[in-house]
Amino acid sequence: MLDLFANSEFVITLAVFVVCAVIVGIVAWLERRPRTRLTPRLIPTTPVILIFGFIGLLALVHLANMYGIHTGRAPRY
Repeated sequence: MLDLFANSEFVITLAVFVVCAVIVGIVAWLERRPRTRLTPRLIPTTPVILIFGFIGLLALVHLANMYGIHTGRAPRY
């Protein structure tokens, strides 16, 4: 486990996952707040949640693969 944190690819992927999770959390919180004005928001929140959620999911799968968990199809012999 300690060898993973020495790997720069793992650290970068972990940072991408954490940043995506924080962005999705903040945008979801902004979306659920009650509105005080009826003016539309400058950035639509649903596409932002979908895009960063997908990137975060890819980063999570990449982290699992680097940890040693096999994802995907079983190899054919």
